[in-house]
Amino acid sequence: MSARHRLAGACLAAALGGCAIGPNYERPATPEPAQYRIDTGVLSVAADSAWWDSFGDPVLNTLVETALRNSYDVRIAAARIDEFRGQLMVVRSGFFPQVNLSAAATRQRAGTFNGTPFASLDGPRNSYQLLANASWEIDLWGRIRRQAESAEASLWNAEYARRGVVLSLAASVVQGYATLRGLDAQLEIAQQTLKARGAGLDIFRQRYEGGVISQVELSQAENDFYVTEATIPVLRSGIAQTENALSVLLGREPGPIERGKPVNELQPPPVGADLPAALLSRRPDVLQAEQSAIAANAQLGAAQALYLPAVNLSGLFGAIASSPAGLWHSASQVWGIGAGLTQPIFQGGAIRGQVQTASAQREQAMLAYQGTVLSALADVNSALSNGIETRNRLVSLRQQEKSLVVYADQSSARYEGGYSSYLEVTTAQEKLFAAQLSAVQGQVDVLTGTAALYKSLGGGWPSVPQDVREAGMQGDAKVLRR
Repeated sequence: MSARHRLAGACLAAALGGCAIGPNYERPATPEPAQYRIDTGVLSVAADSAWWDSFGDPVLNTLVETALRNSYDVRIAAARIDEFRGQLMVVRSGFFPQVNLSAAATRQRAGTFNGTPFASLDGPRNSYQLLANASWEIDLWGRIRRQAESAEASLWNAEYARRGVVLSLAASVVQGYATLRGLDAQLEIAQQTLKARGAGLDIFRQRYEGGVISQVELSQAENDFYVTEATIPVLRSGIAQTENALSVLLGREPGPIERGKPVNELQPPPVGADLPAALLSRRPDVLQAEQSAIAANAQLGAAQALYLPAVNLSGLFGAIASSPAGLWHSASQVWGIGAGLTQPIFQGGAIRGQVQTASAQREQAMLAYQGTVLSALADVNSALSNGIETRNRLVSLRQQEKSLVVYADQSSARYEGGYSSYLEVTTAQEKLFAAQLSAVQGQVDVLTGTAALYKSLGGGWPSVPQDVREAGMQGDAKVLRR
């Protein structure tokens, strides 16, 4: 049996069964691991809550909610939902008859020359008409149904894209705020260190002038001071850049950002994750990829329906008269009904090309969905691993900092007692300063890694501010009934 015969058989079955032509969507096979590579021993559903509340900083909570209300990215994504909702309404209009009303009035004078076809008509003539006409394509093969199915999937694709924007925005605000508070802490450390080294440098200059120390020791003290001083402009610049970036996320012009708790008081929630299967029903990019596959699958059915005859019904009712008053006389009434069938015979391969294109796009969308699932699993595994290892690193950094505090104190005591050179003091102080900055950065890495984990889990959407949710989700339930 040829492919055309199989298609004809499928069309007949579709018509008799009231189904749409083309393959019904089936979710592509994807890996379903029982657990992630990193077994945290914790199954947490916190991803479905306002996870940023767990950091315990009311200022951070306010910033996230402000961003979700004012961000231009969120507002653009919401506008795209309205765009696709309108497209769905356009496609679904094909289910109903298209009715139009037309009215016209003309005044015409025919020529009187004997050689014209209107030679027997004398004087101007008036004509008035009022007509209502209707046309309706019967969706016998389900082409319009498949197009509506594709448009509905595209609408949900836009909704899930918006949820992804919301999730990414919340994570970006948390990460930006953690970075900002980390830079604040590092700046404070640098300023305190600079103050201490400035006081020490004054003493060394007095000692050098008194001949107590050599120029080498003075130069070492000056080097320590200027190295510390050089870090401050870099930190201030980083603070300004981070504030500007956060301002953009908040939907306002660049300016200062409110501060809440210091970085060392921001306590991230414990590392944990739901079962991998939860990603398929929660993570926005996975849901979005599946809707793209559903839309492409439906478009294939719509393309296949082009092989089949299109059945159209039409109707006309109205009146034509030589005066406006005559339009209301029964003798002026005109009407007509008709049915038409259009069967493609030869299109030069145009329909076959459309079907081939739709089939290839369907295959791409299915493969893209499978790839998105794999990427999501890898993303969560990486985020879990990073979350655990950054915590382990922070423990080591804090222990290193404690050890270097002792080292620096003992080096200074040994130098003052004449048991070592000032080079030992300089080395200890440089290591302590670097360790203090690294410990702060380690804390920032833990906080930003936690935000990345919850972003990878696809959580947080149900707990965005109610007015933000309603701004984009209004009509999502209604749209299926339109």
